[in-house]
Amino acid sequence: MKIIVAAATSFEIQPTINTSVNSNVQFLVTGIGMLATAVSITQLVLQQQPSIIIQAGIAGTFNTNLPLGKVVAINSETIGDLGVQENDRWKDVFDLKLIDANSAPFTNKQLLNPYLAQLNPLGLEEVPAITVNEISTNQQRISQLRATYNPTIESMEGAALHYICNSFHVPYIQLRSISNYIGERDKNKWQMQQAITNLNEALKAMLQQLLS
Repeated sequence: MKIIVAAATSFEIQPTINTSVNSNVQFLVTGIGMLATAVSITQLVLQQQPSIIIQAGIAGTFNTNLPLGKVVAINSETIGDLGVQENDRWKDVFDLKLIDANSAPFTNKQLLNPYLAQLNPLGLEEVPAITVNEISTNQQRISQLRATYNPTIESMEGAALHYICNSFHVPYIQLRSISNYIGERDKNKWQMQQAITNLNEALKAMLQQLLS
């Protein structure tokens, strides 16, 4: 078995890197954003043929009822900014009829993870996410994303993982630890360090379960 732990930045998974001694676990820093992640993970899949890919990182949440620091598993991804803003209405590429909503690897516009039943041994709460190129800060845009996609988590890399792994049929899971609420720019109110600590505790526990 070859498990790859992927993250946009090394600091998000450094505690796990520092304590890892199992040769079946390797680490990949993809870089930030969908493009860098897509290139890195595609190269990985083609060259190394991993058994499982775990993407781990911190993220913001639209759901203010979720506590900061909570670790969740992503069950579906949507690309949140691929389309056009027209007459105060957001139209994605599916609304524009440029891509069929059920054209593989999409299912009703979403990139669903079919592997969660077997790859979530910790029983983490499973929630939907969107991936964007620009972090959402504008309240009108945040309301628009909520109304259109009803996401729980926002990241800049998740959809790339789901798209590639679904296309190549590679088992995967995406873990996100909540560092902040979407739209909150006062970083004194963020809990980035706690989110990283919790993320790595969950990641280590998951690796132990998957390798046992």
